[in-house]
Amino acid sequence: MSLQQVIQRFAQGLSIVFHPIFIPMAMAYIILETSPFRYPTGDHRFIVPLLLTGIFTIIYPIFMLLICRGLGLVKSVDLSERRDRIVPYIATSSFIFWAYFMMRKGSDPVIGQIDILTYHNPLFEAMYLGVFFTLVLLLLCTLFWKVSAHSASSVALILLVYHVAPYSNESVLPWFIASVLIAGFSAASRLYLKAHSIEQIIAGWFLGIAGMSLGFYWVFDLAI
Repeated sequence: MSLQQVIQRFAQGLSIVFHPIFIPMAMAYIILETSPFRYPTGDHRFIVPLLLTGIFTIIYPIFMLLICRGLGLVKSVDLSERRDRIVPYIATSSFIFWAYFMMRKGSDPVIGQIDILTYHNPLFEAMYLGVFFTLVLLLLCTLFWKVSAHSASSVALILLVYHVAPYSNESVLPWFIASVLIAGFSAASRLYLKAHSIEQIIAGWFLGIAGMSLGFYWVFDLAI
C-alpha cells in the first residue's frame, strides 16, 4: 500500500469518526462531565441524557436515511450530492427539536410526562437548540449551495465548550483543545478527500458559530 493510499484511508477514517451525526453525543458527554449539574457516571440522570441524544441524533436519523435511500429520495447514504442532503436535514432537525422539547418540558408530546426528564439540565436545552439552529441554517444554505456539515458541527462543538465554561466547576481547557483539534482534522480530511472546497468549509464554520451561539443566547438570554 502506497503512502498516498494510507493518507487517503486515514482521511476517510477521520471523516467517519468526526461525522456530524456523532458530534451531539460528544457535546452531551462534555456537558455531563463539566457542568455543575454533574451526576455520577452510573446514575440514571447521567445515562438518560446520553441515551436521549443517541436516539434522536444517531438512531432516528440513520433509520430515516435508510428509508430515504430505499424510497430513492437520496442517491447514496454518504449524501455527497447537495440535493441528497435536504430531506435528511429536514428530518434530523425535526428529531433534534423533539429532543429539545422533551428536555425542556420533561415530557413527550405523545406519551406524556416522563419523570426521569424532570432532572433536566438547561445546558442540554441550549445544546439541542444550538444543533437545531445549525441544521436549519445548513438546510437553508443547502437549497442553493453545498456547505460542509462536518465543519459546521465541529465548530459548533467548540462554541459549546466556550459557552459551557462559565457554568463549569472545573477547567474546560482540555475539552476546548480537543474540540479545536477535531475541527482542524475534520476540515483537513474533507479538503483532502475533495468533498468540499475551502469556501464551503469556511461557510460551515460560520454556520456552526451562528447556530450554537443562537441556542445559548435563546436559553440563557445572553447579551449579543
